[in-house]
Formats: sequence, C-alpha cells, structure tokens
Amino acid sequence: MGAVKALRVTAVAISVAIVAGCGGNTGGTAGVSPTATTLASATPTPAPIKVRAAYGNVTPANLAPFYAKEKGIFLQNGLDVDLSLIDGGGKSMAALLGNSVDIAQLGGTETMSAYVGGGDVQAVALFVPVSPWVLMAPSSYTGPNDLRGKTIGVASKGGSSEVAAVQQIERLGLKTSDVTILATGSVANLTAAMLANQVYAGPGHPPDTAALFKAGYKVIMDLAAQNVPAVENCTIVTKKYASEHKDVMQKYVDALIQAIVAMKKDKPGTIPVMQKLLNVTDQDALSQTYDYYVTQIFPVYPTVAPKEWNYSRDELAKTNAAVKDLDVTKVIDNTFVKNAQDRKVGG
Repeated sequence: MGAVKALRVTAVAISVAIVAGCGGNTGGTAGVSPTATTLASATPTPAPIKVRAAYGNVTPANLAPFYAKEKGIFLQNGLDVDLSLIDGGGKSMAALLGNSVDIAQLGGTETMSAYVGGGDVQAVALFVPVSPWVLMAPSSYTGPNDLRGKTIGVASKGGSSEVAAVQQIERLGLKTSDVTILATGSVANLTAAMLANQVYAGPGHPPDTAALFKAGYKVIMDLAAQNVPAVENCTIVTKKYASEHKDVMQKYVDALIQAIVAMKKDKPGTIPVMQKLLNVTDQDALSQTYDYYVTQIFPVYPTVAPKEWNYSRDELAKTNAAVKDLDVTKVIDNTFVKNAQDRKVGG
C-alpha cells in the first residue's frame, strides 16, 4: 500500500508540474498563455478611411479643416484626410466635379454657380455666415468718384469676393458699369495685385488687410461692420458622394466642429496653426485674425440655413443671372451638422 501511495503522490506531482508549466495556474486557458489569449480575442483597430480634400484659398476661413488635420482630429474620428491647397475656388470646384477630390472647402457662391451650371453639388457646413470683406483703396482716395473708371480686383469670377465688391460699389452709390472688375484668380493674387498697384482697389480681410494697411491702403466700405449675410466658406461635396459615404461625411463634419471648439478654447495653440496655414509671421496680424474669425465669426455649429443663401443668391444674381430663381434648399444639406448638434459634439 505504501508503494501504491507513493506512486499516486508522484503522479499528482507530475500532473501539477505539467499544468503549471503550461500556465494552468495563471488563470488562462490550459496550454495557452494569457498574452496569446488576449491577442486572439482583441478586436483589430480598423484602418482610417482615406479622404481627399482640398481648400480653395489661403484664408482664415479655411482654418477649421486645416486645424483638424494638423492636430490629428480627423484621425481621432477615423479619417485619413489628404488636405491640399488648390488655389482658387473655381479650380477647387473643378477638382470636385472632376472627382479629383472628395470634399472641397470653398465659397457658397461658387457652389450655387456650379449647381445652376449642372454640377451635382451641395453644401453641408457654413463657417462664415457674415461677410468678412472690407473694400480697400489707396490713402489718396477721397470719395466714391475716385473709383469711376478704375479697376476693382476680386479673387474669382462668381466668387464671394466679387459678390462683396458689387455690394460695396453699390453701397457707395455707384454702378458696376462705373468700374472694371478684374478676377485675379485667388485671394493671394488679389492682395499681391493691390500691393503692386495693378488694380486700384479691392475687397480684403484679415490677415491680408494688415499688409494693405502697412502699404498705405485704407478701408472705404466695411461689410463686416454692417453684419451683411454671406456664405463665405463652406464644406462642399457632390450629392453622390454624400449619399454613398454618409458615415465619412458625418465623421468629417464632427471633426470640423471639434476643431472649432478646440480653437475657441486655445488661442496660443491655434496661432501657430494659423501661421502655418497663412504663411504669415506677423504676430499682431495673426492675433487680430484669430480674434476676428475664431472669436467673432466661426459658429460652433456651422449650420447651413436658407437665410444666408437666399441673400447671397440675390446678390450673386447681379453678376450671374442663372441663379436668380434658384431654390437654395437644393444646394444645402444641414443633416450632418444637425446630427452632430443632437449628439452635442460641440458640447
């Protein structure tokens, strides 16, 4: 019996040793290490969805997507956004319609012009619902009559700067036939043309106005001070893309709203991003730009509503008769912003 008992003890000891060696006493599955079990059961993180996006001008109005890209907010929302500059709203719209990009950041006036021209486009967010443009002229300017026979520069034909210029000319008591309106191609080109005296006057906004002030230009008509409605900068997509990629669009809009909230809370952290976007080193100009755009203009929820679009359509119709009877609800879609607002994405 003693020999049998000894054999039993030995067998038990061997069994315990085998189980222990296989990790049986660590709480894992026998024969499988806890690490292996964890790895096998972990859900792989899905790769971020690639999105091709573009912005049409180097302007503070495009700060939200640029900030979202720089600060990794797009990635946090599962998007790998390739954000590129296609200088000029017209060129950006062409890239969108040609399927070179999925999403474009540009003006609502270009969007309405494209739609009546047969483009399958719509706006899903509006960042600048009031006109930020001031009409600048040389210090020698004494009154509206100085504009007669002169060339007024704008960024692009049918764009927001042209709409602003027409409004400013009329508010000064003149007609567009009293001046020559020249499209320069982009906001950067417009500022350069004014500084080179290639055009007599033109609409501008921060930070470009800082350089114009230093060059001796002055404000002769301020639409911003009059709180004139506008559709200055929007997120534009084709209706086809939005319909087929609703999840992507929601993530994109969510990221933009999160970017706006973050910018409003962190001026010191936003200034360097703005400096990179605008390629401006003048800290006073950057500070003024932040205070104007981020603090005063950008809404937390960039809603697209008929009010601003109807007003801008009527102004655009003065230079593009094709939009006169446009039903603006056909070019705006507020569902993505409303979804984000219902979920309190912006707090």
